[in-house]
Amino acid sequence: MSEPLIVGDAGSKGRGVFAAQAISAGSLVAKIGGRLCHTADIPDGYDAVQVGDDDWLCSDGTRIDDLINHSCDANVGFLTGEPELYAIRNIAAGEEICWDYSTSINETGWRMECECGSHKCRSAVLPFSELSPVDQERLLPITLRYLRDSVITLTSKSPTSRTKPAAC
Repeated sequence: MSEPLIVGDAGSKGRGVFAAQAISAGSLVAKIGGRLCHTADIPDGYDAVQVGDDDWLCSDGTRIDDLINHSCDANVGFLTGEPELYAIRNIAAGEEICWDYSTSINETGWRMECECGSHKCRSAVLPFSELSPVDQERLLPITLRYLRDSVITLTSKSPTSRTKPAAC
């Protein structure tokens, strides 16, 4: 059996990760790995994925998941809320694997210019809390658990989220 993922040229984005064979929706594609660090302890030059309010998975860039690029129209996401990327639709052999970085990061003020080129491109990758309400609602099912939990907590505290009792 061949490897399901390969590294290749992703044009202006540099290197990227591609499907070596077709991947069915719902399939586990990659696990995000690395050493768990607090924000203040992220080593210089390391890739980091936020997995909690002050928790990051840090890697020296040698893991295949370090090469998965961002897209505003991602084909993988955190379906279970854990740091594991699942196909959110069928992915064709040769297609680049991309996830929406806003589904993991919530570092206030962080920003990255987006070069995904998709028809859904937002022009900038922002922390989840800084996305429009429409984008937050669309992306919530593929975000990491800590973001889902923070949205649920905020919603339950909001006076506008309370529903009126149903009329009999």
